[in-house]
Amino acid sequence: MEKDHAFDDAVIRAELVKYLTPRNMTNLCLTCKQSFDWFVPHLWHTRAFYTNLKNIPGLKRYQQYVKVIEDLAINLAVESRDFWAFPNLQSVEFVQHSVGQYRGYSGFGSYNTPVPSYSQHAFGSSIGGVNAARVDLRLVLLLRSVPLLQDLTITLALDNSDVFQHFLASLQSLTQLRTLKMTCNEYVNPTHIHRVIHASRRCEELDFSFSGVDSFKGIEEREEYEQARIDMEGMEDLAVKTLKLATTLEDQEVAIMVPLLKKCPLLEELHMFTIKAPETVDLLKEAFINGACPQLSVFHPGREGALKDDPLPVLLSVMGPNRGVNAVGLKKIKITSAQFKSESALAMTEHLSGSLTEVHFQDHIMNFEVFNELVTGLPLLQSIRARINEISVQTVDINKFDQMCSRDWVCLGLKTLQLGSQLTQGIPTVKGDSWKQSLPKRCMDYMFSQFAKLEQLEEWDFVAGPVDLFVLSAGGYLRQLSELKSLKKLGLGPRTVYRMGAKEAEWVAENWTSLENVDLACDSIPIHIIDISRIKADKLALDTFIHTLRSKRPKTSFKKQ
Repeated sequence: MEKDHAFDDAVIRAELVKYLTPRNMTNLCLTCKQSFDWFVPHLWHTRAFYTNLKNIPGLKRYQQYVKVIEDLAINLAVESRDFWAFPNLQSVEFVQHSVGQYRGYSGFGSYNTPVPSYSQHAFGSSIGGVNAARVDLRLVLLLRSVPLLQDLTITLALDNSDVFQHFLASLQSLTQLRTLKMTCNEYVNPTHIHRVIHASRRCEELDFSFSGVDSFKGIEEREEYEQARIDMEGMEDLAVKTLKLATTLEDQEVAIMVPLLKKCPLLEELHMFTIKAPETVDLLKEAFINGACPQLSVFHPGREGALKDDPLPVLLSVMGPNRGVNAVGLKKIKITSAQFKSESALAMTEHLSGSLTEVHFQDHIMNFEVFNELVTGLPLLQSIRARINEISVQTVDINKFDQMCSRDWVCLGLKTLQLGSQLTQGIPTVKGDSWKQSLPKRCMDYMFSQFAKLEQLEEWDFVAGPVDLFVLSAGGYLRQLSELKSLKKLGLGPRTVYRMGAKEAEWVAENWTSLENVDLACDSIPIHIIDISRIKADKLALDTFIHTLRSKRPKTSFKKQ
């Protein structure tokens, strides 16, 4: 019998839904029963199912189509009395605030959907008939029915023996699992941690967070840690390429963290949170010197310093390309700590100058000397995000200032520069004597002479108010930048006092031939400028700048305050 409609062909429908949003498919499902039968299965392929109880009947009805589930932990464990199988499920996210409290949050994203909470109660107790151990057990049993699972985010209390044993069996059965993100908010037996790591050795990304306290540790617990260390050191190599590891106990560092890094020959990206034990630094140094993680190229050190001495200079000194025959050396580093000392900058330029291409400072505001050390000592640098502190006799060694300003930048291949600067703090205008005779002017003269050499620069965010430096008149630096032919995106922060007009627009159109985007409200680098209330931009000149440049370069996009 001939088909009544082209959509009767499953292949055509599968191709069509690639171009439809969930809203489009929902509207199609409402048109008629035939469309409902066609498109509901595909809609359930793309949906992430939250904790709303009304989803439960549909979830069961279309369980063979479901590919993604997020935050239905309690509903699946409590509201459903029978066991469901999800043969096509590929991604699962069940996350808790703490033991017994599920929520829509993970360390790398958040969800605002309200969810049941019973965090006030101890693990294993119940509220409204919900038992935390039962929830965990129900979830790990569910994982046994998802052979295609690739991504798993879960919070468990592994001190429950049934939960631990079934979770271990589930991991061993998930042959296609590639990403495992697991949080344990209570103390976990270190031998259990080893067995979980061993069971997930085929994963390419591991994200472990182990919490808890062991202030009452006795002989038995010490023996457990020693046994875990022995087991970890005897374990075969892992396939992991991205590792994120957070621990709260010093013993976990020695027994788990250090031996684990020795078993990761393919590791490319490492997120290492707070180090608590001084001996851990020495053990890590020894491990890297002896060839651990030779492919490591991306490093995110911890946010807070738990040690008296900053471990970063020591770690950076043994992560360069010269530490071993097969070592590639760090290429990217992201600093989230509010502390970054000159010793770390020196370690970068001394040991990583042959590999480092990207440096990203999230919170730290560095002094000019540290920034200068980086840009004059890292020749392969292609991207840097940094903020420079106010320059004054209190923040700069005057005896070294002229020497610093005589050093040329070596990172001439820089493609992305995100720079926030408080160098002009307290200077209201480039026309006054306070500016002409100041250290900030001498520093800016030097900085712009170096900016002018960045011929490969493509993206430039520069937040340095309240002085407008991008003008052609006396005191401005725009004319020096004619060689930035590759510049595609310019971002100037809201603290800048814009006085750019038609002349500047004509110059930009003539010289910056690749420019596609101008962001005059750039907030990628937040800086704090004191007493900006008396400084006002020339709105008429700015509107003229935008109008003139748009008339000459119609495809250039603008973002304005």
